This record gives sequence, structure tokens and C-alpha cells, in this order.
Amino acid sequence: MSKVHVLDTHLTNMIAAGEVVERPGGIIKELVENSIDAKATQIEVRISEGGMGSIEVSDNGEGMSGEDLVQAFERHSTSKISNTQDLNAIHTFGFRGEALPSIASVSYIEATTNDGETSHRLVIDNGKKSDVERFARNAGTTISVRNLFLKTPARLKYIKNVHYETSIIQDTMQKFAMSNPAIAFSFYNEDKLAFRSFGRDDSLDVFHRIYGGAISQDTEIFSGENYDFKIEGIMALPQHNRANRYAIWLYINDRMIRYPKAQKAIVDAYRRHMPTDRYPIVVMKITVDPQLVDVNVHPSKWEIRLSKEEQLIELIQSQLESVLDAHMRPQKITFKPTSEIPVQQDFKQDLLNDTQPRYPLFDVKPTPMIYEEVVETIVPTMSEVDEVPIDSTPQPEIENIIMTPEPEVITYKIEPLKVLSQLSGNYILAQGDAGLYIIDQHAAMERVRYEYYQNKLLNRDVPMQDFLIPMMIEGRKNIINQLAKINDAFASFNIELESFGDDTLVLRSVPVWIEDNEVKEFVNEVLDMFEADKKIREEDMRRSVIATLACHSSVRFNEYMSMDEMMTLVEQLRQCEQPFHCPHGRPTFITVEHKQLIKEFKR
Repeated sequence: MSKVHVLDTHLTNMIAAGEVVERPGGIIKELVENSIDAKATQIEVRISEGGMGSIEVSDNGEGMSGEDLVQAFERHSTSKISNTQDLNAIHTFGFRGEALPSIASVSYIEATTNDGETSHRLVIDNGKKSDVERFARNAGTTISVRNLFLKTPARLKYIKNVHYETSIIQDTMQKFAMSNPAIAFSFYNEDKLAFRSFGRDDSLDVFHRIYGGAISQDTEIFSGENYDFKIEGIMALPQHNRANRYAIWLYINDRMIRYPKAQKAIVDAYRRHMPTDRYPIVVMKITVDPQLVDVNVHPSKWEIRLSKEEQLIELIQSQLESVLDAHMRPQKITFKPTSEIPVQQDFKQDLLNDTQPRYPLFDVKPTPMIYEEVVETIVPTMSEVDEVPIDSTPQPEIENIIMTPEPEVITYKIEPLKVLSQLSGNYILAQGDAGLYIIDQHAAMERVRYEYYQNKLLNRDVPMQDFLIPMMIEGRKNIINQLAKINDAFASFNIELESFGDDTLVLRSVPVWIEDNEVKEFVNEVLDMFEADKKIREEDMRRSVIATLACHSSVRFNEYMSMDEMMTLVEQLRQCEQPFHCPHGRPTFITVEHKQLIKEFKR
């Protein structure tokens, strides 16, 4: 008797369900994608017990006939593709024909649908179909799922608690709403409305409903494109960040995806403005020719393969960095709202009767301020001009010879500040028209020193100084054979290492602008990168090394400064091209606005 045999349909569906139906959130993702493919404009999702009790997805889409309803639950049955060419250029969310039969094989399903002409109902109990029957309902489709994994208890041990599963589902629904703002989504948990979007085709409106007003007011809309890719979306400014990457939402041709390389490019673009252990809030849509992207990687359809990804990474980094450089603004301190203070009833009634909206959905965002200061050039007076020799030849008037130069206009990104005092040897307190400025003295000097070193680095023709005794760097046997690559990395710093023996490198001279006590540390830092075989962009390495130099040459915490030193530091910070963050991404200062102080003092 043959040992090899063909598995029956129900068993193959259960096997497929192991990948397609990982948890309730995966079921909802598949069902909502089907609703979007059916051109629905309203989609409602209801769950109980984190989706393990019940799931119901209803839409007002095109619906199906009775025959199509039965066929939809057969494996590899789909209306999305029909030939190989379609698979190479997928324009729909679904295409594999595995989701519905896989879900039906491990749960109890009731499906009702109306295609505009007739309505039908189908019940499937863990793969066993009942006869399709006529059923009254409006146009669209509703699929109810109950008793998930009841007959496959081994899968239940991988399901976490109800709150965790609910949070995944809500996150999925919010991502759908963000990528499809023209569709009205409603999500009910235990019959309570948990999230809603209104289908106004307004991405900012959806973003506001997900993240709230405080973050929405500190966002920028971005867009950019090259020959193969177009990117667009919403990015929060660096002061709003998260402890993980989950707030970086990526879509390709409106399909939500996980694409680590693009995530890393976004994080790298923010790195100069954010600490290394924090991550930005970004929603990015990528548009590309479907033939350049392969979504047929995994049944869950979260993963993709992409051609020409280097061009995409470069576009993401350059676009986001340019937006951040252009739109950075000071970080503000916000206070928690205090309890309501009793007011007169008639005043309260006036507020209630006021029909004017006091808090619009989106406040007018402050534009980055550019402060211009005029520096006048002193022109010598007539009395200061040398006497003109007496000559019979008529001389032109002195006033016509001396050209009055135009006053030089210097632009700053921080308004003029008056230094008040130092707080605890750590912070500089200053005042401006906007309010109180609290300046981190170490971070501020890091930024000043960073731009100083950066400008020195751009000037390649700098004097060098020789060590009286060459600097020996020992214990580098593993990378001696990479000396050529190492010197290429150091070339922009005018530094060249020589080999000495089997495990020692020699440094004989450095630029005069690098302090002797800082050289060895940053050289070893770069050598550590090579020893760890880290592949890092030259620009990133240069930033990292300059940031290290700036850190070690800056004033420390708990180090008291004189008034002149503080005034000099504040003025140097104002002159920086990017004064809002230190090279490691921490804010250099925060502000407390006058209106916030007035509010807190109940003025």
C-alpha cells in the first residue's frame, strides 16, 4: 500500500490556517481587506473577548451572488487574479484565495451578502458547509466568526490576554483608517465604540483621532518622489516620540506592511534630533509600480520584497531630513490640567450658550520663526576722512566717492535672549518675548562644538600638528589587514594611520583643531566599528565621531559658569544652523510660554 497520499481539503485548509489565522487580529485584517476590495465606503467591526468570543465585519460593498458566496470559501478561489501576469502586478489586497477557507476551517462562520439583486446566507462550522439559503439584508456583506480555535486547542496557548488581543485589533483598524481616509471605519469592543473615522478623505483628521491634538499640532506633511518611487505622509516633530518602532506605519500602494529597511531609514533621518533609544511617529505611504514589489512572500501579506530599494532608502532619508531641518521649533513644557475652579453660574451659562467653536480640530500651527538682526557697518564721517590734497583740478565730492554699505542682516532661529541665571549648575535660565527658556548647558555646548568641528572638517586645507611622540594604538591585530579602508574612513579628518608590527597602529599627526586628549578616544571608536564589522555610511560615521568630539569638549553637568560664559554660550547657540537638539538628539532647550504661566497662576 502506498505511503504517500493526497490530503483532504479540510485538512489542507487547517494547515493553511496555521499561517493565515495566527490570531483574531489576522482574521480582521483579511476580512477588512476583502471589504476594501469590494469597494465598500463604510466598514464596521465588532468583537467580544478580544476577538476570541466573536468577530463581525460588515460593509456596504458590492456583495456576492449565492454561487460566489459558496465558491469564496473554496481554497484558492478568488476574484482578484486570473493569470500569471496578474500575479506580477497585484492591485488588490487579497489575491491568494486562502483566507476565507482557512478561517472557516477553525471556527464557526455565518456569512450574509447582497449583490444588489439577491441576498444569501451561508453557515460553515469548522469546515462543514450548510446549504446556502435566501436571506434578507441590505447591499454589502457581513461575516461573523465565533468559537475560534474551539476544535484546535493547541493554538489557544499562543493567544495572549484579552486586552493584548484587543489592542492589536484596534491598532489594525487605525492603520486601515489611516491608509483609507475616504472609508468610514467603526470599531466596537464589547458593544462600546472604541474607534471611528468618518470617511472625509482627510488624513490629518484620522491622524488627529488616533494621536490626539497635542501631537497633531506638532506635525508636518511631507512628500517627495524620484523616478521609481513616490513617498508622502505625516511626521511628528522629534519632541513626540515612542520607546519602540510601533508608531512607524508603512504602506506600499496603500497596503500596510512591515519593511525594516524603510523603518531604519526613517529612524536614521531622525537620529540627529532624537536620542538613540527613542523612535519617531511617522505615517508614510509609498507608491511604486506594482511590478517592482512582490507581496506574495507570506500568507499574512505583511512582508514584501522590493526592487531598487536603495533608491527608496535614499529618498526617505533625504526627504525627512530636509523637512526636519526646515521645520524644527522649540519644545514647549505643558502642564497637566488642574481641577476646575468654581465660577459663577451665570458665567458658566454664558460659556454653554456660546456656539462658537473654542477649540478647532486643528489649531493654526506656528511657523518656524526666523529672527533677523541688522548689523550696521560704521562709515567714517567727513572729519575722519583724510584731507584731500589741494589741486587745481576739480575734485569730486567725498560723499559721492564713499559708498554707504548695506547693513548686514544675520538670521537666527532663536529670538534674542537675556540670560537670567544658572539653575543647579545644570541649566541656564533666559527670557525672551516667547517666555522662559530653560537651556541644557551641556547639550547646548555640544551643539555649538559639533557645528564648530563640522565647519573645520569641511575646510580640508587645515594646518596639522605632529606629535612629539607618535601615538601608539595597540591590540588591533584583527583589522591590520583593513588599513587601507580604515585610512579611507579617516581621510575626511586628515588623519592617516600606519602599521607597526602585527597588532599596532601609529598616528603621527592630527589637525590642530582636535584636542590631544580627544584623539585617541575617537580613533578607537572608529576602529571598533571596523572590528565589529559594522557597515556604516561615511556621513553617519562622520557625524558620530564629531558628536563624540563635541561631547568630550563641552561643559559638564554640575559645572558652574560665570554670567559672561553663559551669555557667550547662549549667543553661540543662537548662531547655530540647527540649535534645537544636540548631536545625540536631546533637546538643547525647552520653553515655558507666557500664556502657559498666566494660565497656571490663574491670572
